[in-house]
Amino acid sequence: MRREWFIPVLLISPFTALAYDMVPEGQFVPPSYKTLRFDESYSCLGNPTNRTDWLDSIKYIPLRTHEPAWYLTTGGELRERFEGSYNPNLGIGRKEANSYWLQRITLLTDVHLGERFRVFAEGISGVIEGENPPAPSVQDDPIDLQFAFADVVPYLNDDESLTLRGGRFGLSLGSGRLVATRASPNIPSRFDGFEMIYSRPLWAATAFLTRPVEDKGGISGSDPETTFWGLYVTHWFDGPHKLGMDLYYLGIANDRTTYASGAGRENRHSFGTRIFGQRAQWDWNGESVIQAGTFGDESILAWTASLESGYTWDARWQPRLGLKVDVASGDTGGSHQGTFDALYFKSGYFNDASVLRPQNLIDLHPNLSANLTRTLSVDGGADVFWRYSKNDAIYTVPGRVEIPAGGDSSYVATALDANLQWRIQRHLTFGASYVHFFTSSYVHEAGGTDIDYVSTTLSFLF
Repeated sequence: MRREWFIPVLLISPFTALAYDMVPEGQFVPPSYKTLRFDESYSCLGNPTNRTDWLDSIKYIPLRTHEPAWYLTTGGELRERFEGSYNPNLGIGRKEANSYWLQRITLLTDVHLGERFRVFAEGISGVIEGENPPAPSVQDDPIDLQFAFADVVPYLNDDESLTLRGGRFGLSLGSGRLVATRASPNIPSRFDGFEMIYSRPLWAATAFLTRPVEDKGGISGSDPETTFWGLYVTHWFDGPHKLGMDLYYLGIANDRTTYASGAGRENRHSFGTRIFGQRAQWDWNGESVIQAGTFGDESILAWTASLESGYTWDARWQPRLGLKVDVASGDTGGSHQGTFDALYFKSGYFNDASVLRPQNLIDLHPNLSANLTRTLSVDGGADVFWRYSKNDAIYTVPGRVEIPAGGDSSYVATALDANLQWRIQRHLTFGASYVHFFTSSYVHEAGGTDIDYVSTTLSFLF
């Protein structure tokens, strides 16, 4: 037990008294916090009149007089999260309550030596208390190096830039369907390698060659058995970036990958496209991916398609009625490996419980959301799951087989979820989620049962 690592939430509770005021029209709006903190830029604070926040003194520290592009940024996060579940993992192997506290602390420094060179480093501590059995390293890693990289900008003008990056960094591409930050666990995902980033007003492109970092506790190293690379291109059709299209290729080579059909060496290639937009009260996000390659002695032919759309009423609370549909192929037992691989998909893909991996699944998720105030929003829905193929399994989020292939029914479960997000002020946010799974006879025959899950998260960002 490491209770000494846990900082009481009361230590940051005085910040709740800081009201989050609406910014008057025409007044400077400070930069927003990003999931990947190195995507933030505080060069705007080189103008002293823009320094309106009480923490601006650490977000922009000048390094050279009369050279505003030379500056230092510091920051971090303190996150306290509670998770409780009854019958976790669909109740397979365990039919009991399990609840625990998660704490994540990060500290970062971002050094800009002019417009063409930058060094970023972020340390992380993630600990857990109350988990039974012992937690994996992704939840329990008292000290580690989250990110450490250098950027060189060999080409830069008013409209275009090219950045070369080397070191340890995070990746979040498009809607996060295949590559995203693992935000809910204590230790987010990270990669060691190289990245090239190009941008201009209506175009953006990212190319990378990496190895994913293994989560083994301590100062983690990269996985020598896995190589991950790709090219991701985005084109916007309008200046406000409300209508656009992505085209991408992602490749992965893994010395050992496991599916319901067995284990073997895998070389997988994903070719995808995404169309997204917003017009009037409508929004949409459609994505499709085809995967090819080899798995052991088999060829790979797998695919996925997703469509998420919604309509927002121009009325009090701005209610939005949405629908999300996903299909991810499974292995049908033919001459090729048909299980879709979701790679490094975003956490909470279906809901905050993060029980199911989007492989060999079909789901239909109608949902409703509303902004009750400027800072308080709620959403919820019902998500119905079926297996794509009864010859394939149900997979856990890390990729293990949770329920083996077989059974007479394709229907898996229906999940009801309700979520709340409260932005108390600029630096402090609170979230809460509840999920209940009504499971099927297929789950019950494997020894599983219904699930209840609840979480609360308090995060202080600076």
